[in-house]
Amino acid sequence: MSHNLASGIISAAVLPFDDSGAIDWKTLERYIIQVAAGDPRAIAMNMAVSEVSSLEVPEQLEVLRRCKATLAGGCTLLSGLNVTHTAAAVDHARRLIDAGAEGLVVFPPVPAFLSAPSVSMIVDYHAAVAVAVAVGVPLLAFQTNFCSYPRGTISALSQIPAIVSIKDASFNVEQTLDNVKEANSAKRKIGVLTGSDTFILEAMLMGCDGALIGFAATATAELVRMHGYAAQGKITEAYEIWGRLAPLARICWRQPIRDYRVRTKYALMKQGVLPNFRVRAPFPTIADADRADIDQAFREHDLADPRFLPAGAQSAPRIRSAAAVK
Repeated sequence: MSHNLASGIISAAVLPFDDSGAIDWKTLERYIIQVAAGDPRAIAMNMAVSEVSSLEVPEQLEVLRRCKATLAGGCTLLSGLNVTHTAAAVDHARRLIDAGAEGLVVFPPVPAFLSAPSVSMIVDYHAAVAVAVAVGVPLLAFQTNFCSYPRGTISALSQIPAIVSIKDASFNVEQTLDNVKEANSAKRKIGVLTGSDTFILEAMLMGCDGALIGFAATATAELVRMHGYAAQGKITEAYEIWGRLAPLARICWRQPIRDYRVRTKYALMKQGVLPNFRVRAPFPTIADADRADIDQAFREHDLADPRFLPAGAQSAPRIRSAAAVK
């Protein structure tokens, strides 16, 4: 396992909107610069946290074009591939790559994969995407909490050369452990990246190679540091970070889990990163209880400390300067 996207922290960033519900391009550009300064392995757009299900195809492509131009090679740019059937996946994968994506996170196609997909269905779907894109374009598989892949899937997917890792967003400890064990026993090792925001560090200590995670939309730099400590076996140092961040992650990703988007945006607004916490209807605005609990977590754990900004405290002056140039 040597690919850069098989380990480390990949930030699934949010997508800011203005009060009319349109994409706030200026804020997006400033924000993406800050996330990149947190030094993740990559930034993934058109993911669930960036409300891909609410975006039209031209908007998805323009998000990639703008992020690609803003990053200017400073950070790898990935895109979620979220469609309903294989022919659409083949067509859309090509469009996303043409628009600037340097790799794809392959969502399970719904509704086809909702009812116990077989290993052969999963492999055939990913293989079709792999054939559609150029040789060398990395693919990251994606197991979600509503679509559990059966045992044998990781071993089978590892035989597709383009696949470098799988995002395990099962939010299930036993499933995570099974996935790590299967990946370690496969003939070709691919990375297992946790997508379970409520136990990120614990998943790493179970053997996950990193995280492709929506919570890294904020505190990116600190999560990168935390992963480094975990990889070095410095558990006390890793838990110093996670002990501060875990309460916020568990509020943002509690039931109804649908609302993690607006909760995360609210936290980013409190940090001064976003001007608002707008999400697109029919996603609802933040509940009063969520707002109160996030406010309390900020007070109790000093989450207004600049170290928890996406860029981290040390990078903040440089990022402000770069944003001013835009």
